[in-house]
Amino acid sequence: MNGRQKAIEQIVDFLKSDEKCMLITGTHQYEKHKLVMKILNKYYKNACVLFRINSMDNITDNAFIGLSRKPTAGTKIKIGNNSYEFDSFNTSSTWSRTSSKFDFAILYPIDALCRNMKKEAISNLFEYKNVGKIFLCSWTDNLDYDYSKLSEFFSRQVIYDAEEENPAYHQRVLDSINHKY
Repeated sequence: MNGRQKAIEQIVDFLKSDEKCMLITGTHQYEKHKLVMKILNKYYKNACVLFRINSMDNITDNAFIGLSRKPTAGTKIKIGNNSYEFDSFNTSSTWSRTSSKFDFAILYPIDALCRNMKKEAISNLFEYKNVGKIFLCSWTDNLDYDYSKLSEFFSRQVIYDAEEENPAYHQRVLDSINHKY
């Protein structure tokens, strides 16, 4: 089973490794990026994290980050023990507003990048930002998305499913993915 504990162990192992980028998929649609944030909060203090989101408007949505108000791109915000800066992977003009050096970067949800094969939002992190570790997090693992097309960036994939925590939700997501409405 690809539950929470297994995902935590694999993410912590990745953090200890020399690897640069990890892909996190699975049925836990709104929790993959939050799990990464919780782990970073537990193991790191004063780390700088870039959160590259599909739209800056989603930052206030509880399913994404749940901030009380939308920051401008590049504004440092303390969340837990670490500082975050946000930009939009769909709006490249926001990329230059964030710092050039980060301990970590989280891209969520990467589904749109897979759908359109817009790799620039990821390659920018490798070419123009100095980032220690990068987490690519999916939302819904639609069968039409071929994450292997992004394999040039990540060395490991972790699957975080909701099956153990919420079997009914897990099944609804699987049914949606498999178009069994």
